[in-house]
Amino acid sequence: MIVSDLLKSLLRRWYIVLIGLGLTAGMVFVAYSITPVTYKASAAVVLLPPKKSVADGDNPYLYMGGLGQALNVLVITMNSANTQEEVLKERVGLGFALEQDTTTTGPIINITTMAPTNTDALDLLDQVVELIPQTLDGLQSQLEVPGNAKIGSMTLAQAHVADTENKRQLQLMAVAGAAGLVGTILAVAAIDKLLAKRASKRKRPKKGKGGGTGAEQEKPTVRDTDALKTHVVPDKSLAQVHRSGMVSGT
Repeated sequence: MIVSDLLKSLLRRWYIVLIGLGLTAGMVFVAYSITPVTYKASAAVVLLPPKKSVADGDNPYLYMGGLGQALNVLVITMNSANTQEEVLKERVGLGFALEQDTTTTGPIINITTMAPTNTDALDLLDQVVELIPQTLDGLQSQLEVPGNAKIGSMTLAQAHVADTENKRQLQLMAVAGAAGLVGTILAVAAIDKLLAKRASKRKRPKKGKGGGTGAEQEKPTVRDTDALKTHVVPDKSLAQVHRSGMVSGT
């Protein structure tokens, strides 16, 4: 019953619905405009065991089992606030993050950069990829690790085209659209109810001062001209008595 009444209200106040839809479209456009698309670029880097630990002629990939701790230290260092400030240099809208690849047991680092343009995302990715071996070498130099015992790195894959990420933009557009539609429905229901009350008040008869409708208090009035036209009918009984007394006196 409520749904049917609401549909009738929307049909009756169709002009308000059109205004609400126009405002909703404007809200969605504003949400689209103020939320730019983000570009993401990714790369993968693997840590290599030191030359000292690899026997001559053996495959280095067979000696990666003990590099997990070094990988964690490298990821924490690269994600630190100091490194972020050094790389980004207060550039607005740019960011990067490193994390261990959880899909494999190997010491692989996944790198992701975010920027407002495709070029900025790719340039930042190049900068971070080049910084990884420098940071890794600096950490080991602080511990005075010999050159032949240092862990190395190698880039496995690197994107040359950034992917667009508009999830946040779509979320804000959906919120704006939903808010606009709900607001339109509520506004139509409230305005329709108010206008219906006003219409019912205008149709009611007005009451007089005594509480009646006015028709009850109306009484026929006697005008002065009608009073003057009223004839006085003489009492015939008094005339007959007078005549009888005169006759008896005679």
